[in-house]
Amino acid sequence: MNSFKIQFLILLTILSCITSDISAATIPGIYSTGLNDNFNLLADGETDSHYSLIESSDKHFSGPKTKVVNSNVYPMNVWFPNNNTSKWIAPRADAGLANEHGVYVYRITFDLSKFKSKTAVVYGLWTSDDKGIDILINGQKSGNFTPLASFYAMFSFVINSGFSDGINTIDFVIHNVVSSSGLRVEIKGEADLKEYVLR
Repeated sequence: MNSFKIQFLILLTILSCITSDISAATIPGIYSTGLNDNFNLLADGETDSHYSLIESSDKHFSGPKTKVVNSNVYPMNVWFPNNNTSKWIAPRADAGLANEHGVYVYRITFDLSKFKSKTAVVYGLWTSDDKGIDILINGQKSGNFTPLASFYAMFSFVINSGFSDGINTIDFVIHNVVSSSGLRVEIKGEADLKEYVLR
């Protein structure tokens, strides 16, 4: 059994423990990378409107727009391949032409005003070029990271605390050592609806 399958089975086990006692609804506004508003794949070079580059070490690609990486050229021949669930995004579509060394932070924002924020859980798989330093929930560390040169596989993550009523942010913090910078995320979120919504 390869490492990706093992990671996925571990993630399912964790989630079964977390969600066994709740009747959760899907949190709207949470998208995997490289998708449009209808959860269909974006074309190469398109802007991913759900992820903003809020910090960039490359003054020539400072954000906030993130781009779907061109799929038929380097570094896609070495990065973990896209699928029908998500695609790689980066500060530039031609990621093989490199970005500067340093930190890059990709943010997604969603609203929990109709949910009980303490019941929220966000989970999925992620990979990055280079090391994923952490995933921040509302600016707080969650302890999720990827190894250096992690772009060869996907790694599971779970966030089940740190959520707030109303607007929430999740930041994927990446450290680029050399050459290309990029992020790929497969993500879902669930939480209990507030009682008044159920009536």
